[in-house]
Amino acid sequence: MFSKKRHVRIDWECSIEDETDARVCVNVTFPDYSRWVANFYTVKCIESIRNDHLSSGDNTFVWLEENLIIVDKVSRAHIEKIIDESIEQNTFEYLFKYFGSVKAPNVRQYPDGFFESRSPIDPIIIGSQASTLREMLEHASDELKEGIKQFLFGERQVRIEHLKLVPKLEAKSMIVAEAELEGRDMKREWEDVFAEGLDAQEKTNIYMEQYLWHVFSYAKKPCLSDEQAVEAFRNEPKKACYVIYQQHGLVLFIEDAARLMPEDVEGEQDIYIVDEHFKWTYVVTHESELGPYFVKAQYTR
Repeated sequence: MFSKKRHVRIDWECSIEDETDARVCVNVTFPDYSRWVANFYTVKCIESIRNDHLSSGDNTFVWLEENLIIVDKVSRAHIEKIIDESIEQNTFEYLFKYFGSVKAPNVRQYPDGFFESRSPIDPIIIGSQASTLREMLEHASDELKEGIKQFLFGERQVRIEHLKLVPKLEAKSMIVAEAELEGRDMKREWEDVFAEGLDAQEKTNIYMEQYLWHVFSYAKKPCLSDEQAVEAFRNEPKKACYVIYQQHGLVLFIEDAARLMPEDVEGEQDIYIVDEHFKWTYVVTHESELGPYFVKAQYTR
């Protein structure tokens, strides 16, 4: 089911001082562009966490992370051996969680020739995921079933003509169209670039599944905010840009955004403006006291 050819990234690998007392987030990528993630904790690390809870008076339980693998050490050689053995024994998908696919801007982070254009995700894996969803839906209401069906196969409910931003931009002679890319893919790409380095647990702790901009409001990534962000966005040379909406899947593409200014997006809520190469982002939130934010990416496509 899984290719023996794989790429392994270990978050926090460079900061490990004691391989027997540490935890890391492990990302495995295959030539079919699929990404999988799991968290490796050493026994000693878990004991340390448990003792910290006991010393603080909390003796109920310790919640760690999903897809947790307990090991004696977190050396790269040991982790890669576990990965390779699980692939050989067809147990990999029980240890690792599917974490999305690699998008075009991030392909350059991998060795040349690693990906195989004619290597789609194994249909058996897709089938197993679909079977799980089907079992859950057997106990769902008809209304929810219809909603899921619409989400998976239906047309987008939000259309470009519904967005109040479009006529404002067109009035300034900007060409605005609906982007060909799906909103969920663009959000994942934004997350890969601007939340790079954060593991799944860190993202959960700041509720990034609700709002991606929490990575800035929780100070997990450096950024400009308030008037500094506004001025940085105003002065940033702009060419083609995307406008990503948090609350729905429609994405706008602005062919020539040279005249796009902060005033144009005042009143918008939870939008992420990025240039076509994801070199920078300007974020407007729904909270008057939070944002806007502006940041330049550490790497770009």
